[in-house]
Amino acid sequence: MLHPEVNKQKNNMTVSRVRLSLIVLSAMLFAASGGMAASSDVDRIVTELEGPDWQDSLSSSAWVARFNNDSSFQALTELISNKGIDWRIRIRAIRLMGETGNPRGISLLARILNDPVLNNDCPAIKWNTATALGNFRKDSTVLETLIYTLKFENNNVVREAVIESLGKVGDPRAVPSLLPALLDGSFAIKFSAIKALGEIGDPAATPFLKRLSDNDSDPYIRNEALAVLKKLGGKAQG
Repeated sequence: MLHPEVNKQKNNMTVSRVRLSLIVLSAMLFAASGGMAASSDVDRIVTELEGPDWQDSLSSSAWVARFNNDSSFQALTELISNKGIDWRIRIRAIRLMGETGNPRGISLLARILNDPVLNNDCPAIKWNTATALGNFRKDSTVLETLIYTLKFENNNVVREAVIESLGKVGDPRAVPSLLPALLDGSFAIKFSAIKALGEIGDPAATPFLKRLSDNDSDPYIRNEALAVLKKLGGKAQG
């Protein structure tokens, strides 16, 4: 029978080996996922996003392409996830991630959009996130995220951004969720829903748009509904 102190030492060695194995495994997983972005990458992106022309830059495919690589994606992820970063920089990083069209960003953006704390904390982050998600066309995860948000969101600015992105995603499965917005009391929500239905182009929306074009009290709503009906070929049906 071994001395108790020997047993204790053996147990400590076993625990140490287990801990070492876990550390090594964690390091391997961390490396496989890309690890932490280099501070130089984060600083470079912050510097670019702080520029006065950042919005114009987003429309440049060549400029956006510079950030669509592993190191830049990791840096964008850290900027977006870090709540200690100035919210204006986080918003710009969110928009940039959307413009890259990198599907690895979908889960992060969806998580932000579904974060209820941001309703009171910074709704601007939410509506910019909804706008960013509109760049991922025909993606089921994006579609489901936007539909879910539209159903439960109370902030009209966020709802408007969600509706616009549903139009950009262009999936006809969004139509049933957009139809109630045609009856909304907000002009912006109603108008955005009409335009989104026009972008999706599903004839199933025709009778609902026809009702608006004939009966809505606002001439701008009637005209927009009529324009979309013409696009859908609904005028011939009416």
